Amino acid sequence: MTRYAAYGGSFNPVHYGHMSMVERAVALGYEVIVVPAYRHAFGKQSAPFAHRVRMCELALQARELQQHARVCAIERFLAPQGSDDPVYTYDVLCALRNTLQTAPCLLVGPDIVEEWERWYHHEEIDREFGRLCLPMTRAIRSTEIRQRLHAGASPASLREDVPEPVCAYIAAHGLYRH
Repeated sequence: MTRYAAYGGSFNPVHYGHMSMVERAVALGYEVIVVPAYRHAFGKQSAPFAHRVRMCELALQARELQQHARVCAIERFLAPQGSDDPVYTYDVLCALRNTLQTAPCLLVGPDIVEEWERWYHHEEIDREFGRLCLPMTRAIRSTEIRQRLHAGASPASLREDVPEPVCAYIAAHGLYRH
């Protein structure tokens, strides 16, 4: 039976820290579903959803993970229309469970432990889906990447932290300059 792990996040932008989480979950035997947030539950602003979805696809391809990991844009369909309300992880997991006919676990990093009790239906997530919490292997922050780009760094200068196709995509679309 296939084991699934849903890995949600802003991926704003996606970087090698995110990809290391996917790689390790795959190594543990999981099929990983990467779920970019349509609207952040805590109100953080992000690059447009379609750009973040595409950057996740490019990152998976660059790391040759698409055989065991895929990007899922389900939040776009779950988002309340005409509202700024976020899509909650619990609702995403329920929708994925209905689609997959099995409950995926939630893949999280150690940064989530500190804020876990703020999450909508966190107890239900633990009870119905479980969490696969993996330690951080590469301490990269999307916030710092965005700050560097905003300060004028070229996307190509980020290749140590961000897959090259994602750097090229950021440059081609002028993301994170303002």
